[in-house]
Amino acid sequence: MNFVVIQNAVNINMSERGDKGFTSGECNLNVSKDSPFVETVGAIDRFQARLGWARVAIEEIEEKEKILQIEKDLNEIMGSLYNGKDWEHGKKRIEEIESESEEYKKRVKDLNNFLIPGENEVESRINICRTDCREAERRVVTLKWDREEKKKEKFDENVLRYFNKLSSFLNWMWRSKF
Repeated sequence: MNFVVIQNAVNINMSERGDKGFTSGECNLNVSKDSPFVETVGAIDRFQARLGWARVAIEEIEEKEKILQIEKDLNEIMGSLYNGKDWEHGKKRIEEIESESEEYKKRVKDLNNFLIPGENEVESRINICRTDCREAERRVVTLKWDREEKKKEKFDENVLRYFNKLSSFLNWMWRSKF
């Protein structure tokens, strides 16, 4: 079995002290488990898990690699959110995702109708990932507001832009499977 190891991932101490509703969060501070940070990272974590679930069903090597890269991006993003720093590869990855979206868009036959999910396993899994991405994007919006408006801290705009572009990418990838 091959495991994907991501270098420079955030070392999160699983201390099992969260039984009182708090956990280690932003910049290793003690935060409530329902804080915008924990909700955001939780949504990204769920999305990342579903991407792995979709990846195992995809047969095309190139598509598997694209999904794996997105999973790596999400680890980097969670680390940057945890540390309160800008995402180092944000601009580059947004440009790549936009380009890849255009490639998938060219493959879609019917651009004018709504589609009903459930035609095949891969298409269904990618669609679930697309909806999880949208959920993660909404949580990022909440975290951005929390940091900028409530805490008067800087927030990396590339994180929000990435999720927005990524949901479009997954939409075109999903639609290309019909």
